[in-house]
Amino acid sequence: MPKTKKNIITRVKTPYSNSLDEKIKHLLFINPTLDFKITLRTLCSLPELSVRDKENWVETLEKRRKEFIDNSFATIEDNTDITKCVKDHIKCWNEFVEPINLEKVRVIIDGSGLNLADVAEDLFTPREIYNMLNQYLIGQPEYAQKLALCFYLHNMRNKENGEDVPKCNLLAYGPSGVGKTFGPQILAKLLGYQLEVVNCNCLVQEGIRGPRITDAFDNIYSRTNDEKAVEKAVILFDEFDKLFHPGVYNERIVNELLNVIDDNNSVSWEHGYNNTIRVSTRNMLFIFSGVFKGIEDIVAKRLNWNGMGFGNKGCKTLVVDDYHQYVEESDFAKYFNRDELSGRISQYAYVNNMTQETMMHILTESKESPLKGFQNYFSNRNIHLTMTTDGADAIARYAFERKLGVRGLKSTLFKVLKDDMFDLKEEPIVIDKQYVTKIIA
Repeated sequence: MPKTKKNIITRVKTPYSNSLDEKIKHLLFINPTLDFKITLRTLCSLPELSVRDKENWVETLEKRRKEFIDNSFATIEDNTDITKCVKDHIKCWNEFVEPINLEKVRVIIDGSGLNLADVAEDLFTPREIYNMLNQYLIGQPEYAQKLALCFYLHNMRNKENGEDVPKCNLLAYGPSGVGKTFGPQILAKLLGYQLEVVNCNCLVQEGIRGPRITDAFDNIYSRTNDEKAVEKAVILFDEFDKLFHPGVYNERIVNELLNVIDDNNSVSWEHGYNNTIRVSTRNMLFIFSGVFKGIEDIVAKRLNWNGMGFGNKGCKTLVVDDYHQYVEESDFAKYFNRDELSGRISQYAYVNNMTQETMMHILTESKESPLKGFQNYFSNRNIHLTMTTDGADAIARYAFERKLGVRGLKSTLFKVLKDDMFDLKEEPIVIDKQYVTKIIA
C-alpha cells in the first residue's frame, strides 16, 4: 500500500467532469487483476492525460477485462488465488478510492464464475442484498426485505458448519403480476443459486404421468450434473394456493410436499435409465407463492368483522387494500388445514398491488425494465430507442387502468412498437406521450 495515503484519497476523490475519466475509473474497478498501485497512479494522473492516452487506456482495460472473464476459470480448478486477488482489490478500492456496495462487486465478477458471497464477505449482509434487489424489484419493500433475509440465511446454511443457522422458508401472497416470482428469480441469478419454479396447478402425485415435485430436482441436476448444486437450490412453488382447492390428488400431493420440505429428509428420483439420484433437502430454500383468494375472509371472521364489500350498518368492514395488515400465521394454518405445513414456513410476505407510479418507476429505473429488451432489438440494427417521462407515464397508465400488472408493461410496449419492429427504419425512435396515444388511445 502507498504510504501517502492521505494525499491519495484527496486526489482520487476529486470529482471528474470528463465522462472518459469516469469510464476509465469504472474499467479500473472491474479489473481486479490489475496491480492496485498502478490503478491508483492511473486515477491520480487522469486529469493530466491527453484524450488519446485516455482512449488507449480504455482499450487496454477492456482487453484486460475480457481476459479476466475468459481465462479466470477456463483452466483453473482451484480459484483460491483469484478469489483472494479480487477480495484484496475490493478492500483497497473501498479504502483508498470510494465506498462500494454489493452491486458494484457483482459487476466485477459478472461472468467469471466467482461467488459473490466469497469475494464480498464483509459486504454480504441482508441489508446489502436488500439494497441490490431494490434496483430490480421496484415498489415491494416488505417482500424485498424478507427475501433478502431468506437468501442471506440460505447462504449461511450452505457454508461450512452452517447447519446451526436457522432455515427460513417464505410464503408470498398477493395479486397476480406484482413480482412474487420475479423476486426469487432475480436474487437466485445475482447470488449464483440454481432456481426451479414448480407450477402447483399442474402437479400430479408420484407414479402418475404428468409434472411431479421431483421433476424440479431432476431439471436442476440435468442442467448442472451436480448433486451439490441441487442440495443448495432454491425451489419456488408457484400457484401454491391451488393445492388447497378441492381435488382428487391434492391431499396426496401435499403429503409428498411435506416430506420434501422436511429439514431432515431426502428425495430420490429416476434420472435416465436405471439411474437413481438421491439428495438431501436439508439446506434447500423453499418459497411458496400464490394469490390465496379467501384468506381475507378468514381474517375477517377471526376479527369478527364483515368480509369484503358492504356490510350491516355499524359493523366494521375489512376492505381489499388493508386486509393484509391483519393477517397472522394462524390464518394460513386454517387456509391450509394442515398445521404441520404452516410450521415449516418462517416468514409471510404480502406483495403489494402495483400503483401507476410504481409501474412507471419499473419502466424507467429497474435494471430489469421491459424497455431494455426492445432497446436491444433495435440496437442490433443501429436504431436508437429512448423513452421520455411522459411516454413512460402514458404506458404505465394504460397498463394500470386495465389491471394488466407488470407483465402488461411488456405487452403494452409491444403494442406501441410493433410497426417499428416490423419496418426497422434506421432512424431514432422516441417514445413520448404523443407517440403512445396515437397508437393506443
